Amino acid sequence: MDRSAITVVRTLLALGLLLAGGQWLRSHLGLTSVDAVRDAVEALGWRAPAAFLALVMLRQFVLLPSVLLLTAGGVIFGGMLGTLLGGTGIVVSGVANFLVARRFGAAFVPPWLRDHLVRVTARGPAPVVLFTGLATVHPVGPLIAAQWAAGCSTIAASTFVLVIVPASYARAAALATFGSTLGDFGSPASLLFAGVLAAVVVVPLCFPGVRRRLFAPPLA
Repeated sequence: MDRSAITVVRTLLALGLLLAGGQWLRSHLGLTSVDAVRDAVEALGWRAPAAFLALVMLRQFVLLPSVLLLTAGGVIFGGMLGTLLGGTGIVVSGVANFLVARRFGAAFVPPWLRDHLVRVTARGPAPVVLFTGLATVHPVGPLIAAQWAAGCSTIAASTFVLVIVPASYARAAALATFGSTLGDFGSPASLLFAGVLAAVVVVPLCFPGVRRRLFAPPLA
């Protein structure tokens, strides 16, 4: 077995262990809804912010969508702290995914996809940067796909960070602020914000060009 095959096997084993651990944690704590996440985090007392931050960073192994966690952050901590914790978790996990993709992408990403990304970024980083920014800032954008596409491309790590930091905090701010209104849901302000957030999520998806940029890597 050559070195690249050994790397693939070791990486898959590590990911399998992380996924198994994440699923045990999800089952043990019953993390299936915003209320369940709130109850599990609040039970930790002063350790709650650190636990929530870790949960956001490791959410892909617990198989919890960021929209649920970021909304729960607003419910638990309020809009400001929920934004800070949620946005930081998205940034940290995004950088980790980018670095893993850059280091191991050759072993896991099909050659045709890598070739497309190289050709696209040979003309400049704009297509990958745009895709990454849109996918990150949109409340339900495909974060992992964008982060791996960026990692497998030739854009600089510094460029990636400059894009995802403001986009991550904007995404977290929208969902955490929405979560902070759920305690008073039904009031004019909460209904207005829910309507605006729904429009931000749904309306852009009505345009085929936007859907292609949000939900498909920039292949051409």
